[in-house]
Amino acid sequence: MQKVLDYIAANWGNTTRFNPVSEGTLIGLPHPYTVPCADGAFQEFYYWDTYFTSRGLALQGHPELVRDNCENLIYEADELGFIPNGNRTYYLDRSQPPVFGAMLELTGSVYPEDRAWLRRAARALELELHFWKYRRRDRCGLTHYGTDATEEQLMAFYPCCVARLGYPAEATEEEMRAAAREAMAEAESGWDFNPRFERRCPDFAAIDLNSLLVRSRNELGELYRDLGDLERSDEWKHSAEIRKELIHCYCWNDRRGVFLDYNFVTKRHSNVFSCASLFPLWCGIATPEQAESTLYAVEHELECEHGLAACEKNDSGRVYQWDYPNGWAPLHFVAVEGLDRYGFTDAARRIARKYVDTVVRNFERTGALWEKYNVVTGSVDVKDEYKMPQMLGWTAGAFVYAADYLNGH
Repeated sequence: MQKVLDYIAANWGNTTRFNPVSEGTLIGLPHPYTVPCADGAFQEFYYWDTYFTSRGLALQGHPELVRDNCENLIYEADELGFIPNGNRTYYLDRSQPPVFGAMLELTGSVYPEDRAWLRRAARALELELHFWKYRRRDRCGLTHYGTDATEEQLMAFYPCCVARLGYPAEATEEEMRAAAREAMAEAESGWDFNPRFERRCPDFAAIDLNSLLVRSRNELGELYRDLGDLERSDEWKHSAEIRKELIHCYCWNDRRGVFLDYNFVTKRHSNVFSCASLFPLWCGIATPEQAESTLYAVEHELECEHGLAACEKNDSGRVYQWDYPNGWAPLHFVAVEGLDRYGFTDAARRIARKYVDTVVRNFERTGALWEKYNVVTGSVDVKDEYKMPQMLGWTAGAFVYAADYLNGH
């Protein structure tokens, strides 16, 4: 374990960038920022990756880079009215899972008692929540993933659908646009690509997304409380409770005993149980009974010898990288912290241990950390849509967190 921790500590600088001026498709940011990989793929500032990376940075003594990352997210919200998938112009049609509230909570714990920062943070988080409320609202009062892509952008994205999802190269323009619209919405989910949404992502009130929006509303309520604006604090806390009730109404599945994505068009739940169902625990919106039921399902459907599979075994018949038997860093992080929140410390420690051991074993074999792992074999022989890159980023962040958790901190 220590060799991996030392490797991570020695390499944060290799994944730090500073590009204050926009150039080509790259959007300049005013502060240094972290990227997932030291070289090759993923040289951008990705939204939800940044939170999990920053958890590792905070634990390894880099509060200044945590704040720089957060300041860049605030800058994007202020300048663009939302936080894009990444700092490229071709990402401006979509966002990613809204972990901004959690990022503000983390940064506030590193830099407490900064009222000027609190005011800026609250304004930026309101802009973030405005985006999801008015551009992604669904028919049942919850929120779905989507895209604001133009017809030209949809057509430009279609080759990705062919390369990664197996769509036919020959299709009508209408078919191409429809396929690209669904795939770009799924890219906004951060789970690009997966079987959860049955290739109908914009039709689903996603359980992870809506749980995160409850957490963000509660965090905004806390920010206003700290600023002494109790009226606005109460308003946002009340808004969080309303959304929580809607999630319980539409996303809880009594038969399976878990929260599931809800198709508000067909009025039924997704057929696929996944680690997304752990987000209600991480965000604190599950009842104790629901949390216990979720743990039972996780242990029987998602937990494997070497960690958690993103999704249960299913018969989609397609190759998705966010699917069984692949295990991903942020999902292990959410599982461990979410289960611990509800007092399931034995399960949390067991899952943390599996993730740490898998990362260590493959580091010893390859000398690197990886984007994802096969949690059935414990190897890097994964289901892939592209050549898997070596990765620091959230793999490092989740590893540092899990190691710290196992050490009892």
